[in-house]
Amino acid sequence: MSEKESCPTPERHPAHMCQLKHEGRIEEIDKHSARPQFVCNRCRAKADSEGYLCNPRPL
Repeated sequence: MSEKESCPTPERHPAHMCQLKHEGRIEEIDKHSARPQFVCNRCRAKADSEGYLCNPRPL
């Protein structure tokens, strides 16, 4: 995982999009990004909930 994609506090959230991507858990990524409302300012992943992103902002 690159510096840009790595989460600064992974101990707080084992299921952030960047971690799911790193682990190749595509089905979970799809499940949590079906209707994205937020984007991560760090890795640019999109998710339905800000809880799945390291540095979220609304789309």
